[in-house]
This record gives sequence, C-alpha cells and structure tokens, in this order.
Amino acid sequence: MNTSPDHPQASTSPSTASEEQSTAPLHRRIIPSQQILAGEKEIWIQHGDAVYRLCETKSGKLILQK
Repeated sequence: MNTSPDHPQASTSPSTASEEQSTAPLHRRIIPSQQILAGEKEIWIQHGDAVYRLCETKSGKLILQK
C-alpha cells in the first residue's frame, strides 16, 4: 500500500456514524420563530404520519403539541 502524502494509508477499522458525529463540527440551523409562524399564532406541522400543533402563547412562549 502506498502511504505517500498523495495516498494516505486507509484505516483498518471502519468508522461508525456515532464516531463521525462526535468528531464533526457542530452546525445548527437556526430559524426564527417569526419566520415559521409567519404572523400566525398557531401552525400545524406534519412529520411523517403525525401532525403537530405549534402555537405561541400570550406570554410569547412556544408550545408544540401532538
């Protein structure tokens, strides 16, 4: 096997998804609630076969209900 800088040595053990996630840099996609609600006090979100209700309370908190 060629181990020159152009051809690095392959790892002898395959990496698992959890190993890759733990070493990958953390990237969070942040979406403002105003963008999601778009002026409404509640919206309905379909996730797979389930439908969830996301609503903003009078005090400005968000509640997600199934």
